[in-house]
Amino acid sequence: MKNGYVLIILAALGFAALPIFIKYGYNVGLTTEVMLFLRFLIASILLSFIMLVSGRKGFKLNKSSLPKLVLHGLVFFGSSYCYVLAIKHMSATVTNILLYTYPLMVVVMATMIFKEKISLVKTITLLISFLGCLMVIDIINTSTHQISMLGVLHGIGSAVFYAVYNINGQYLSKTLEPVTISTYTSVVCLLATMVVYPPVNLFAGHSFQAMWIVGLGTAIFSTIIPLFCYQKGVSLLGASQASILSNIEPVIATVLAFLILGEKLSTLQLSGAFLIILGGLLLKLDKGKQPSTLNS
Repeated sequence: MKNGYVLIILAALGFAALPIFIKYGYNVGLTTEVMLFLRFLIASILLSFIMLVSGRKGFKLNKSSLPKLVLHGLVFFGSSYCYVLAIKHMSATVTNILLYTYPLMVVVMATMIFKEKISLVKTITLLISFLGCLMVIDIINTSTHQISMLGVLHGIGSAVFYAVYNINGQYLSKTLEPVTISTYTSVVCLLATMVVYPPVNLFAGHSFQAMWIVGLGTAIFSTIIPLFCYQKGVSLLGASQASILSNIEPVIATVLAFLILGEKLSTLQLSGAFLIILGGLLLKLDKGKQPSTLNS
């Protein structure tokens, strides 16, 4: 059990560094497609190599597992794609905070799709998290700051996709090893990136040094390590506990963005971030049943 907590915290550290690498990439002129392609290309190569040298038979799957893994990878790509675009239009800090409304999205999906009843705790969580979102995007003072509504939509879209990824990951982890899930996820994301952005003259006009920094940083520190740690942590703790514990990520990301990028939040936005994190933690008090798998 303790190992599960450690793994989720390590995953949070890795994911928290992701917006820093992406914002740096945008600041030095890298495009969305370059950063997505490098991230998933390097991650796919390294994860496939790990599977081969470890002697595991993760590439051999039954017919029922492959479609589920493909769906899982597409969902993660959707979250990653929206996330990168959100950072393009907003600060890394605000984007990361919006992503961590995903426990709220899990509650909404469990209610709408799986017909779960909304408990008092979940109702309070919904209200607190929604208020926190309004405060983070500073809806009252839209004329005095640079919050982009397009960025907000992408940030919320990323949270929705990540909620599905989180739910589905719990059930995949019962029958498949974390390295298998992570490898197929990265490969599917790479293929999806190539479909959305055909790699023709992809690297022309970009800094070679910047591409290495962003590519290796996002692939190793913010994809391979956190994907493996999170999947393993979910298998030990379950999706609910893992998602609550991972609420530490926006705190880490906010600190990193302040120290490295010089990003700051207003008092209102910080209060909103606190409410979002508090809303996620309140879910820990609710012991409702887990939602069913999305592709069963």
